Amino acid sequence: MLQVNDISKNFGDFKAINDLSFEVKVGDVMGFLGPNGAGKTTSMRVITGYLKSDKGSVVINNKNIDEDPIFTKSMIGYLPEVVPLYLDLSPYLYLDYVCQVREIKNPKTAIKKAISDLQLEEVKDVPIETLSKGFKRRVGIAQALIHNPKLLILDEPTDGLDPLQKFEVRKLITKLSKTKAIIISTHILDEVPEVCNKCLIINNGEKVFEGTPTQLKKKVGKTLDEKFRKLVK
Repeated sequence: MLQVNDISKNFGDFKAINDLSFEVKVGDVMGFLGPNGAGKTTSMRVITGYLKSDKGSVVINNKNIDEDPIFTKSMIGYLPEVVPLYLDLSPYLYLDYVCQVREIKNPKTAIKKAISDLQLEEVKDVPIETLSKGFKRRVGIAQALIHNPKLLILDEPTDGLDPLQKFEVRKLITKLSKTKAIIISTHILDEVPEVCNKCLIINNGEKVFEGTPTQLKKKVGKTLDEKFRKLVK
């Protein structure tokens, strides 16, 4: 589904990503980990086509994102760390706007499903600016799902959610993984074994670990936090 092949990205003399490669298939939920400044956000922006890499390629469903950007971007659902929500709109009207931009057929059906999946029924008609951080996050996830993408990239999807909401979002991610390839960028290490079947850790723009959560647990250190610190020190 997604092949990332030796991508690099520089900003002046600063190398944000250096020869990064990995693959995510339908059925995979990959935890994407790294300390602040490791290159996670830059990597996701390159994968989603917001930034062009200096080297390497991103291939989605056998199409190079630089050669066929319209098709490949239509396959991606992206939840950035800060979602550009229109705060004066209600969740329903905001999702209707997203449907118009994406030219989605049967928008009412798509909106109803997204609102149900993210449990937004009770707030669907109130201004987004009045919502809690957790509800705003769920609206952001809804806009990433509204067009039924095959590749879902989520940056801190459970940030701001209470324990019950986190459980429900994790359950939704597990359900979605049956038909999608999913990447989750998170700083909550305990979230990785809960929902991910593989994980990738980068530091200073380079891959330092790739494998399953079980393989990560076998690394040095008693806890996931200790293992993570040893890998990125």
